[in-house]
Amino acid sequence: MGASTPRHHSSSLTLPRLIKKIITLSLCAIAPLALLHYLLYPTPVAVTSSISTSSFNGQNQQQEVQTAASGTPARKQPVSEASPAPRCDYSEGEWVRNAAGPRYNGTSCGTTIKDGQNCMAHGRPDTGYLHWRWQPRGCALPPFAPAEFLEQVRGRHVAFVGDSLARNQCESLVCLLGSEFPAELVLDGGEERKFRRWAFPSHDATVSVYWSPFLVNGTEKSSAPGGLGHNMLYFDQPDERWAAEVPGIDVVVLSFGQWFMHPAMYYDRGEVIGCHHCPEPNRTETSFFGVFRLAVKNALREVIARAGVGAGRKKLAVVTTFSPGHFVGEWDSPDACARTEPYAPGEKELPYMERELSQAEAEEVAAAADEARARGSGLTVEALEVTRLADMRADGHPGPYMHAFPFGDGGGEKKSERVPNDCVHWCLPGPIDTWNEILLQMVKRWRASSSSR
Repeated sequence: MGASTPRHHSSSLTLPRLIKKIITLSLCAIAPLALLHYLLYPTPVAVTSSISTSSFNGQNQQQEVQTAASGTPARKQPVSEASPAPRCDYSEGEWVRNAAGPRYNGTSCGTTIKDGQNCMAHGRPDTGYLHWRWQPRGCALPPFAPAEFLEQVRGRHVAFVGDSLARNQCESLVCLLGSEFPAELVLDGGEERKFRRWAFPSHDATVSVYWSPFLVNGTEKSSAPGGLGHNMLYFDQPDERWAAEVPGIDVVVLSFGQWFMHPAMYYDRGEVIGCHHCPEPNRTETSFFGVFRLAVKNALREVIARAGVGAGRKKLAVVTTFSPGHFVGEWDSPDACARTEPYAPGEKELPYMERELSQAEAEEVAAAADEARARGSGLTVEALEVTRLADMRADGHPGPYMHAFPFGDGGGEKKSERVPNDCVHWCLPGPIDTWNEILLQMVKRWRASSSSR
């Protein structure tokens, strides 16, 4: 009898083949399903974004925010204070209340501040004007940091050139820096303070002011008996009192304009090209807008031409745009500039003259910047546009407190007496400190740009 194959042997051989076939079919079905799931529901991944934030105390931080679908908490990493300042339009914004007071006062910086701008020492009774900060639209403006500014200009020379508003801004900067680092007055310009220089030995830095109310060469009117009753401006001639110093200046800040309101004769290559409130007969009145623009153009050309002379390192030229006055009514009225709070945005329209002058400066700065780049001069040219934000601060002038206790009896309170007012310059401390907060950001950006070239 032949042996027969048991039944269980046949089923044991068939079962594995069946299982393999089932597994194969399952995998074929699962693979496209898995692919479809992946496409419709991708796996969560970490997303990193860089968000620039700032608070009103000016502490700029860069937050690296890492989040996942599960909601992982943010991780913050502050950036070094030496980080380049972001480009920002500081000219638009609003003044916001600020509880913190200024870095200095009329006593701590009294030897630097010109008497006429030392409002605190002269008895101005209100202090609200000291508690406002400029908040630009769409970006932040950190408070002034003396150590940061001096580090940026270590071993360098910062110079302010122009009229008494240039001096006003220069003294503000010296007071801000001096609030942390001792300043040494190494050149005293005498009673008029027209040419002064301070050294900051801690950083081998220098800050100077050069008197040049027209930026170009000129003869100033005089109030002395028999003195010249009008200005004489020579647009083809640089004012060598400051222009000759340009090779040794690293940051030059030009600020002027108020003297162009006075009667003047204008000359170019020995010929009369116009006059304002013409002091000579048979002359045709010339708008000062055109000659103001010409002065800006010629001054910047002089800086560009002379900036390349010297050590060959990069330089910065800044034009602080026109700073408005705020006289209301008669100049000797006790209320000539009596406002105690800034204007709100939209409350006051920028006057025509101020708008035209600041626009001319901005346009000439842009043209000079193009020329400097084309020449490869290593000079950066920028506008410090303060006209709009300054126009909102009618509360920041000395007013009658250009003189100490103008109303007698030591109280400083306003009365009905008619007294001289200064509604052009700025109290120190005061709104003009903001000009230098913006200047710091410009200097930071310039240094970062210079080091990256």
